[in-house]
Amino acid sequence: MKFFSPNLIERLGSADLAVAGAAHEEWEKVLERYERYLQAIEAELPEHIRAFNNLLLHDAMVWSIVRQGDQLIMVLRKDIPPREVVILTYFLTEEPVLDEEALPAGQRGPVMDFQYDEFELLREQGHNLYAQSILFGNGWEIRLRFHDVRVSVASPVYPLPDTVLVPVACASARSA
Repeated sequence: MKFFSPNLIERLGSADLAVAGAAHEEWEKVLERYERYLQAIEAELPEHIRAFNNLLLHDAMVWSIVRQGDQLIMVLRKDIPPREVVILTYFLTEEPVLDEEALPAGQRGPVMDFQYDEFELLREQGHNLYAQSILFGNGWEIRLRFHDVRVSVASPVYPLPDTVLVPVACASARSA
């Protein structure tokens, strides 16, 4: 991530109040720079990419990430009411990069939820391409390069909107 580095996020969670306070001030400045960047490129983005960038996915639960050829499909359930299911289908231009240790062990949570992301407009050989880095609550970071993304938003039928699914890694007993 270019703006919201894992190091900055780690410092935000510091037990040292001076470190956390300084990181919060830095975060506000970085957020302002990132928002200016997004505003600067907005006119170059197709409407559906602008809508994609305006999705509020912070704290959305990751239900699944799968591959099908050059597509990466991510299924999320938003944390904010009405807790819709969001299906993102990325049309990749190269292999995704997955860093399973983007955050130190003490900063990784037991649940894979969508924490922070950065979007970037790339101009290559006269074409607009896109990059997105996503940091998840379990400490993973995935970096994607794609030429398009499709967004589907739907109301869940099952599980019910207020149902909490417990990941296997959090279950108290495992089968053999």
